[in-house]
Amino acid sequence: MGDAATLLSFFGLREQPFAPTADPAYFLATRGHQECLFRLWDSIDNRHGIAVVLGSYGTGKTTLLRKLIVGMAANPERYNVGVIGSPIPSWTSFALLENIVAQFGLHPAERTFAAYTDALNRYLQQQSHRITTLIIDDAQNLNKRGQIELLRLVQNLETPQHKLLNLVFFAQNQWVRILRAAPDFAQRINMTCTLSPMSRQEVQHLIEFRLEQAVGAPERAPAFSDGAFDVIHSYAEGNPRVMITLARNALLVAARLQTRAIGPEIVLHTIDKAAVPDPERRKRALQAAVEGARRRKAALHASSAQDERAAQLLRRAQARQGSTGE
Repeated sequence: MGDAATLLSFFGLREQPFAPTADPAYFLATRGHQECLFRLWDSIDNRHGIAVVLGSYGTGKTTLLRKLIVGMAANPERYNVGVIGSPIPSWTSFALLENIVAQFGLHPAERTFAAYTDALNRYLQQQSHRITTLIIDDAQNLNKRGQIELLRLVQNLETPQHKLLNLVFFAQNQWVRILRAAPDFAQRINMTCTLSPMSRQEVQHLIEFRLEQAVGAPERAPAFSDGAFDVIHSYAEGNPRVMITLARNALLVAARLQTRAIGPEIVLHTIDKAAVPDPERRKRALQAAVEGARRRKAALHASSAQDERAAQLLRRAQARQGSTGE
């Protein structure tokens, strides 16, 4: 039996809860994700044109993208969608136009800019009863003036009532610099949302949610301690992709050690053995575990002191009541 099968059997899991792919079934929206997704659907459904989602690597952009695609695919009579997964930075504006046209299955007779734009315009007019959206992932690769100008021209296709084509971009934060250099395009952006790193509590919720989704035998399920969550959040710096990688590797270490209790020691060992060496981040992760343990100890002590104080007050009240009764 291989490591993967051994891990699933030991922890009573039906499948790997921390797979490296962006599976919508394991998507747990943070407050930021929920707000962003709500605003995206509002922009798309009202045909407002351009929407931009920004975030560093691993903050959940691809997962949001797939949520959109799944939602649109479930209602093909209403939605018509094309997706460019990762545009090549060296594309000319015509190469970009070719790829846009290809996403909607068009084959213009002539290979000219005019023929391609006319074919796209006719197609969008014919499809005006549906909401047509082009989604572009890794949009930061579109960094040439000609590419941005082409997107502006394409987005200008419209009826008196609404845009014929929505454009939804998922990009790294550095794309902001390109947008600032193209004010004619930037002014047409209807909405922008920026995905932030996850909080410590959100990291815990996501890990627990993924385990609940994958578990088949709850009595054998792995249990991450508060200290483990402290280390994962600190080392990952709130980045979901790094967090999921750490959790996946920590499960493997725990399975080999034949333990279902995953504490900070196992996560730190995972960092040492499986992560790219980064002494400063490792030091911060260790410090987070120490500080977290100190806070929980202080909270427990305070709770005990409060309980004792409440017990004293109760005893005094009972004593006064007994004295009054006599």
